[in-house]
Amino acid sequence: MLGVALAVTLIAFDRYFLMPRAESIRESLAVVNGGLKKDEQFIKSAAVPEKDVAAAAGTIKNLEKRMLREKTEFLASVRFQDEVSEMAGKAGLRILSTRSMPTVKLGNYKSVPLYFEGNGTIKQVSDFLKAMESGALLMKVDKLTIGITNIQNPRELKFKIQISGVAQL
Repeated sequence: MLGVALAVTLIAFDRYFLMPRAESIRESLAVVNGGLKKDEQFIKSAAVPEKDVAAAAGTIKNLEKRMLREKTEFLASVRFQDEVSEMAGKAGLRILSTRSMPTVKLGNYKSVPLYFEGNGTIKQVSDFLKAMESGALLMKVDKLTIGITNIQNPRELKFKIQISGVAQL
């Protein structure tokens, strides 16, 4: 009798506990295996072709040609200020004040910031920003504030701009 009870208990334990547990573990392993195969496929397809690497290297070389090449921070700042003043003059902006700011190191490069204030119309500011984008030097606008100076003549604007040029170390 004890042997039969033990056999029935083992069969019940196997059918009602071990089999469902084994099936749930099999399902979770199948889900994890599917995820791993998907990740493996992604990694295989994500390999960057050499032509893409060469194109990226060419783009970087073109951008480096547009950087400030001066040997000292002071000379880089002076050249950058001269270039920005020339662009503003061509756009018709009136510059009231200009201030060079301390350079900031950005990895293998440095940022040469320049702050200036002035007056002009929205068209002149737009022309200046277009000239800046297509200019000989690589630069970006850090801060830009535009306000109306005279409510009677809303076309006349006062602007404050902080621009940074990029130079190599």
